[in-house]
Amino acid sequence: MRALRMFGVLVLGAALLAVPVGPAAAADEPVRVEAESLPVISATAPVESQPDCCGVTWSGGRQLWLRAARAGDSVTVTLPSVPAGQYDIGGVLTRARDYGTLRFAVDGVAVGQLFDGYAPTVQRTGAVPLGSASLTAGSHRLTVTVTGRAASSVGFLAGLDTVTLRRVGPLAAVTTTPYEAVGETPVRGALTRVYDPSVGEPVSWYYNDHTIVKNQQTGVWHVFAITHREPAAPLDETLFGHATASSPTGPWTKQPPALVADPAAGEQWIWAPHVVYDAGVYYMFYAAGNPDFANYRIHLATSTDLFVWTRSPANPLFTDGWEGRDPMVTRQGDRWVMYYTATSSPTGGNHVVAYRTSTDLRTWSARAVAYSSPFTGQAGGQTESPFVVRRGDWYYLFVCCDGTDYGAAYRRTAVYRSRDPLRFEGAERVAVLDAHAAEVVVDGANWYLSHAGWGQGGLWLAPLTWSTGVVARGYTMSTGFLRADVRTWPNTRIASLAVDPAGGGAYRPALDSSHRGTGPYLAIGRFDVTDRAGAPARVEVSADGSRINLVGIPFGDEPVTADWLLTIAPRWTGPSLQSDVTWSVNGSPTAGVWEAAFNVDGALPAVGDPAVEGRPTGDVTGMPPWTMTTGPGLSVVAVHRWASAWRGDNTWYDAGHAMAAWQLLWRPGGTSWAPGQYPGGTWRFTASGSRRDASFADGAYAAINATP
Repeated sequence: MRALRMFGVLVLGAALLAVPVGPAAAADEPVRVEAESLPVISATAPVESQPDCCGVTWSGGRQLWLRAARAGDSVTVTLPSVPAGQYDIGGVLTRARDYGTLRFAVDGVAVGQLFDGYAPTVQRTGAVPLGSASLTAGSHRLTVTVTGRAASSVGFLAGLDTVTLRRVGPLAAVTTTPYEAVGETPVRGALTRVYDPSVGEPVSWYYNDHTIVKNQQTGVWHVFAITHREPAAPLDETLFGHATASSPTGPWTKQPPALVADPAAGEQWIWAPHVVYDAGVYYMFYAAGNPDFANYRIHLATSTDLFVWTRSPANPLFTDGWEGRDPMVTRQGDRWVMYYTATSSPTGGNHVVAYRTSTDLRTWSARAVAYSSPFTGQAGGQTESPFVVRRGDWYYLFVCCDGTDYGAAYRRTAVYRSRDPLRFEGAERVAVLDAHAAEVVVDGANWYLSHAGWGQGGLWLAPLTWSTGVVARGYTMSTGFLRADVRTWPNTRIASLAVDPAGGGAYRPALDSSHRGTGPYLAIGRFDVTDRAGAPARVEVSADGSRINLVGIPFGDEPVTADWLLTIAPRWTGPSLQSDVTWSVNGSPTAGVWEAAFNVDGALPAVGDPAVEGRPTGDVTGMPPWTMTTGPGLSVVAVHRWASAWRGDNTWYDAGHAMAAWQLLWRPGGTSWAPGQYPGGTWRFTASGSRRDASFADGAYAAINATP
């Protein structure tokens, strides 16, 4: 459209000739205005009132035309004065071969989704939803920004024909408050080697997974560990090394091996001893390895002096896989809890910290999961050597090895913090410490962190101190109908959403962080989360607190960012929180893209959609109009603005976490993802006080798909 005949063009700018805007309509009656009549406040490129041309007839015979020359050019206009309320904003726009991609903002904070202005010929669109905003009485600003252009476009122009404001509810009383969660985090001091198992041997030996325990009668400290001559030979580790000392810091004296693998007892190799004391008896739990990796045996041996050990006739206490191992046992209230590493299925899957409970240290409950890593596999993973300690009202889970490159992650122990010792799903990672197979050792007022492993030269100890600092940042958005915890650091997600359909502030959990939390994620190189949403580059909050725009969210080491807009949106279908995601691909991802998705983590018993109330775990091709997590007296619905995302390949349901992942891009084996900007979809979370309220969900879906 550059070669236009410009007869009768009205140029807007410093010498603006504004067409008067008529009086506002009554409340709830849509207000429709000619875009070219809106007073221009500012612009970074020429703005014109362009008359009909190129075979297109615009409303009123003209359109507002931004002659942008580059990404970032914008124009800001004054919206008509309307009664206070919540408004859906719509527009009629223009597409052409030299038009760009647009983003809209009200009073400086984004609304809605991207609009792609490219078309091979000049076209006037139908009504397009531009977004939602709370508008007080008085003037407000609408900004149109060119964010880029489609690959086929040859320009950055923008054209806006009309703007419509439809009042859909009263102003909501929104309280949006930033917060910083302050808590203790562990800090590792300098490591000191306190014991070298190579002493007295003709070749080098290593210690690996180990346990350090104090004799309650003598005060002597004992260490028991996997030991073997270097180099690493995990399937030939048949001894538990043993040493004693008067203090955890040594000096340590080598003792004869504490236990030797007994093939007759089902032990071809033995791993990861852990010792606890109860009523005069020491209990050593360990993994009895064998070629059946899907059924590793957890064994028990007991002692009264920490020198002579007797295997339990009840062995195996239980079996689990893949390589169910690294037991750690601690007392919690009136029961014992054993944590250990395994996978979500005995044949592989997500690396998990599983747990079982007991009252007698011999009989153990069925398995449950305290933490599930997003990473999958079989052998070594991100949940090795689990260790749980308590500090005040908080529990800290230490797990190795943090990362996907096992060599680099070998000495990275991640620490997660939770108020519930049996639930670390969704907990913030508060530290990563340089240690492998770490144990926390407490000697009076002194805390230590241990370290050992293949090629590490023995047993090391470092002071462990606790530092008080910020462990999480975010915003709390609340009305009488809902309260959302929007986490912005160290990772971005809706950490929780609680609702009260009656609007009285008697909130009930609706969304949680029982697995992934709610928000965007990537799967690069394989299925499942490989790259979570990091901390945004900046946060924009509207003056009334009803909109939060999280700008420039990174995803691991990928050249991909997202902008995530959250809007409090009262509607005739009930209270809601609206989510709009925009993806930006700034280079080639490091591997094929298997998933680019938006996850919804429910807090109620079941998750389903219009077809099925309770979906089993698995994939369903395409996207439904809505998904619902439901339970007695409550339905929480995620309704989708149809075609608001650039594609909609698949929906994955996780019945165990009442979770639905809307996978916009879902490609087994992965696919390329070209640089550019991609609308990532609009969802609205809203609630009914009835179980499985499908009619309510249908109404919410109709509402979000209504065009102003």
